Amino acid sequence: MRRAFYLALAALQLLLLAGRGGVRGNYRELEQLLVIQTMGVDARANGMTVSLAAKGDSKQGVKRLKAAASSMTGAMERIRLESFEEELFCAHIGQLLVGEKAAEAGLKDLLADLARSPDLRLDLPLYVVREDTAESAVSGVGDDSRGICDVMDTVRQSTLRRADCGETTAARIAQDLDRYGAALICALRLVPAAEQEGEPDADAPLTAAPEGYGVLRDGKLCAYLTPEQAVAVSFLKNEPAAAEIPLRDSYGRTAVLETKGGSCRISPVWGEEGQLTGLRVAAETACSVVEQGAAGDERTSDMLTARLEEYLARQIESVLRESRELKADFLGLAARVERADPAAFAGLDRDFSELLPELELEITVSARLRHTNDRKEM
Repeated sequence: MRRAFYLALAALQLLLLAGRGGVRGNYRELEQLLVIQTMGVDARANGMTVSLAAKGDSKQGVKRLKAAASSMTGAMERIRLESFEEELFCAHIGQLLVGEKAAEAGLKDLLADLARSPDLRLDLPLYVVREDTAESAVSGVGDDSRGICDVMDTVRQSTLRRADCGETTAARIAQDLDRYGAALICALRLVPAAEQEGEPDADAPLTAAPEGYGVLRDGKLCAYLTPEQAVAVSFLKNEPAAAEIPLRDSYGRTAVLETKGGSCRISPVWGEEGQLTGLRVAAETACSVVEQGAAGDERTSDMLTARLEEYLARQIESVLRESRELKADFLGLAARVERADPAAFAGLDRDFSELLPELELEITVSARLRHTNDRKEM
């Protein structure tokens, strides 16, 4: 009896909602929605410019929209009013691009806007457009049939599987800025599409290519890390992914090695009086030879292994040196030191980022090389 009563009550509520437009009133035909998938933000006097893009289909080409206002919310509302679109659907935005000038001015307000926005997610991947604007990327990449949304789908797949770049979300950036005062943001460069294949052509359509990281300190872009340094970042964060590294073998030929994961241990070095004096970094990896001019002998393999270790140690040192010179803990080293000895870390007399320039570095890299045609490794 009670169950029948509740079923009848639920049916009555649905009927009342339908009569008030509660169900059908919130419904939109799919054809009426313009599904936005890429968003760009640039700084301007007294506000910002917001650029939006949607993929093209068989009926119409790539759709691009933009507006300027004092805030992101104001720019979005202006686009809605002036675009003559039935409805902008922003829940499927897959990435947010930030122009270099906007990143240099600071991203804290943008991150706060994202946290408050009812349309956007805080786990959106963020990218900085190196030496250019987000508007240039949204409006200039691709053509009428394939635009920035399609290109960024490819870019995101690259950042998820490669070590020379990496996906950086708004949530991760906000978290790192709050805890360490510094963070990394994936960097893009706009280049002619044919340049990706080694055939520069000024008339070719633009594409966006990952190019290492931007360094954020106190929310502001202050430096860049190269793709080679980004490989070292993946080790220092203990998240090594696949990376192809060209080296010279003992005969002067170019051999291309591909890293196959690995690990990195970072240990603090404490002085006799309990002060932090240095960092000990020990990285390990295994690599495969994916390209070589001729079959390698044991001497060549030993030489490549040694040169690989030297290369990785040099890149790791350059990233740590950059962190020390900028006084920016964009690697989250403070957390690694704290986990190693919470009591000693709590007793530090200064902020960790202030101590960074004084720390001595001890770096060792151990590599194991295997040939893809070596049956013993199969």
